[in-house]
Amino acid sequence: MLNSQSKLDQEVIEGIHRIRENGVLPFIATGRGHFELDEIMSLTGISGAVAMNGQYIVLDGETIYKEEIPTSSVEKLLEAASPHSEALSFYDSQGYWVSELTDLAKTAYAYTHMPMPQADARRYLSQEVNMLLVLTNQLSQVDYYKERVPELNFFMNSPSSIDVTNSTTNKGTGINHVKEVLNFTGQTFAFGDGRNDLDLFKAADHRTAMGNAVPELKELADFISTENTNHGIINAFNHWGIM
Repeated sequence: MLNSQSKLDQEVIEGIHRIRENGVLPFIATGRGHFELDEIMSLTGISGAVAMNGQYIVLDGETIYKEEIPTSSVEKLLEAASPHSEALSFYDSQGYWVSELTDLAKTAYAYTHMPMPQADARRYLSQEVNMLLVLTNQLSQVDYYKERVPELNFFMNSPSSIDVTNSTTNKGTGINHVKEVLNFTGQTFAFGDGRNDLDLFKAADHRTAMGNAVPELKELADFISTENTNHGIINAFNHWGIM
């Protein structure tokens, strides 16, 4: 939905309002925290979000599902990251913080145009952690961490960070939780561009990859739209006849 500045173009705002008027219930499925979505939800009227890659789900201002990453798994990940001097970012119900404010941490949050986090290496001991990021620019580290902390799931979702969830949780399981809560039996449409959308596509009935999507996602797509910065979501809405 967002442009290169992580903002909503007016045509996207209007398009989402139109699909809502046409009986479509839009949900945001994202690696971001739900607390980062207030402006987007306000402008579009979207009332639900599968946030933190399925680890935290909200609807109409209420938390309808959440998962905690066990402290023991967090500590295993910290131990695995230490030899590589790679910091972790921690997400809970209110915000995020990092174990250390490294250059890659600064790069990662500048990339998503979000405020810089505070550094606190021990806050996870007293706060519930719902999602993690490993702040690295090395895709090969995904396999390294999977081997050392197999109870967690790792996928490179930006040039400078790896998203981390429980191994059984992803955007696809998030959508299934929403369908269960709503007793929904209709058709589902997924739109995405990143590796954290692979499981979302597997759970959806109709799958659209943006023109800028990673190759693995395009292979699963029923339709490949233009880039997200080139009317991608609007062209997808028109393709499926929902706008």
